[in-house]
This record gives sequence, structure tokens and C-alpha cells, in this order.
Amino acid sequence: MDAPLILLTGATGFVGGRLLEELRGRGPLRCVVRDASRIESGPDVEVVEADLTDTRAIACAMDGVDCAYYLVHSMEAGGSDDFASRDRELAENLAEAARGADLRRIVYLGGVEAAGGRSEHLESRHEVERILSAFGGEFVALRASMIIGAGSGSFDALAQLVERLPVLALPTWRTRLCQPVAIDNVIAALVACDDVAPGSYDIAGPDRLTFEELTVRLGELQGNPRPTVALPFSNSKLEGAVAALFTDQDTELLTPLMAGLDADLVVEDNALERVFGITPTPFDAAVTRALAAP
Repeated sequence: MDAPLILLTGATGFVGGRLLEELRGRGPLRCVVRDASRIESGPDVEVVEADLTDTRAIACAMDGVDCAYYLVHSMEAGGSDDFASRDRELAENLAEAARGADLRRIVYLGGVEAAGGRSEHLESRHEVERILSAFGGEFVALRASMIIGAGSGSFDALAQLVERLPVLALPTWRTRLCQPVAIDNVIAALVACDDVAPGSYDIAGPDRLTFEELTVRLGELQGNPRPTVALPFSNSKLEGAVAALFTDQDTELLTPLMAGLDADLVVEDNALERVFGITPTPFDAAVTRALAAP
């Protein structure tokens, strides 16, 4: 019996690109991308050039698909200013195509539930989850906090700030908690999502750190320990603009990311080990691996 066909969206992104390489050779794979030249096709990888705004093209790409991975987020460098509206439109388009194709399962990577507040970008992630979950078939959502890995916009920006600034001025969100997860753990969980029971699963690393502790530890692991100064306020627009001056990212990515820091991003039930059988990678090991990547 032939292996079922998998559809992968977001295959040129930070997570999607790694998932693509992990899925190669496991069975037929169809990647939907806006620029086909950015992906190497192969005997088991079909590349379809299409935009998720094109409902007809997405419906065609869904033909014969068993499971679809949805790894698309508009909040990225060069993305739409109104990323929430765009993400809503794209998710609705894919859900509609999935209904028409009688798709068995959708797998989505979103964000954890924020304790103490929710930013626009985290609210958008959960809205996309709600839209996709209603398509009529099986639905699995992974919810992650900060993902540690080379190529992650948020991690790379933070690493560059710590490396390039002699003193780190940390706003009021410095005391908020986060539970970073290694990219290798995320990819392993995504691969396993085809076999788990439908539902939403929180995934995280083993370490709970305040953002100040995370920043200080990152500097130590870089070999660039930095002193910190506590600011009595937080302003995401100002923070995003300043961070853009010292990193390779732009304000369209950084401003909503900064707004998302003003809440605790931790999980009560970490599904990595309990559901997926994955031992969570400690923060230091995840960062060391990311910093060593070419």
C-alpha cells in the first residue's frame, strides 16, 4: 500500500524548512510555496508554487492529500503590517480547501496560552488554531513558547542584541517567565503528530526562566556576559524600533514580539515526554547548539 500524501505549507520558513528535511524519504510530500526556486524537489518531494490567498490553487494542491501541516505565519520580516487579518484569511482558505478535499488531518504549530495577558500576535495564533480546528476532520495543534534554534527570528534577534549591546536595558517584562523549547524537540514532535490523538498539546523545554535570567544566561553562553539595567516601563513600539537598529530583523517582526513578552509563557502540562516520548532539551544545550550552527 502506498504511503499517504502529506502537504506542507511554510516549507521555506525556520520550522518548515527543517520539517521538510526530516520528512524527506518518509513518503510522498507536496510543498506549497510562493517561490518554487527556494526548495529542491526530488522523487518524493513535489513543489507547488502558489499563494494561500489563491483559493483555486490551494484546492488543487489539496487533491489526494491525507495530512496537511500548516506552518504559515504572516508576522515575519517583510510581512504584512496587519498580520492578524492576513493570517485569518490564509487559515480560512486552507480550512475551506481541506473541507472540500475531505482531508483526514491538519497539524498546526501555534503558541502557548499566555498567563497574565495576551498580545495581538498570540491572540492571532489562537484564532488560527480555532479556524483550522473547525475544518471537519482530525486536528492536532502544538503550542510552543520561544523556539531556540539558529534561523529563528526571535532567537536570532535576542542573540544579536546581547552580543552587540554593552548594557542590556530590560523593560518591566523582564520578570515574566518563559519556557523555551529546542527546535529539534519541535521537529520531532511535529513528525509524530500524524499518529497522536487529535487535540492541542503544549510543548516546552525543562527550564522555566524569567526573561532577565534567559538574557543573562544567553550572554554567558556567548562568552559575552552583559550587565542589565531595569527600566520602570514597557513600550513595545519603542522597544521594537530600538531592537531593529541593532539586529538583522525589522520592526514588523520585532514590535509584536516585544508586545508578546508581557505575559508568562509557561506550560502546566508539557506533552513532549508524556505524549511524544521526547526528552526535553535543557536551555543551555539548546542555545549552545544554536550558537554553533553555521
